[in-house]
Amino acid sequence: MERVMSELAAYFCSKEEYEVHLVLYGLTREIFYPIPETIIVHKPIFEFDNSKRTWNTFKTLWFLRQKIKKVQPDTILSFGELWNNFVLLATLGLKFPVFVSDRCQPDKRWGRIQEILRNKLYPNAAGVICQTETARKIFQKMFHNEN
Repeated sequence: MERVMSELAAYFCSKEEYEVHLVLYGLTREIFYPIPETIIVHKPIFEFDNSKRTWNTFKTLWFLRQKIKKVQPDTILSFGELWNNFVLLATLGLKFPVFVSDRCQPDKRWGRIQEILRNKLYPNAAGVICQTETARKIFQKMFHNEN
């Protein structure tokens, strides 16, 4: 888990009105930075087997969607340029606002499939969190997302 995520999670946990859930679903599901004990951590019970990548990707997508439906979050915050598409796919048709944090060069090429997903899914995000004003302007132009 990234340091920024652990700091944000700790901040939200310091507010009594928030219940913070952290869903870890990548290849490695380790937490490297300290997090408050009040954070509820969710991980798939299965290991991600790269030799069955397609099947495990669909299993993970299903796990994420079911976990989100069960938790019923007020807001979802996704980190990771490649993972943001995954979260947006998992929440298709659900009513939860998803904010994606995209901290890379906005017009960086991620490959054909990722680009198609990004172009189709990012406009549906409740908001895109950018690091700079320049990045915000590029994202607004690329994805027509004003938030």
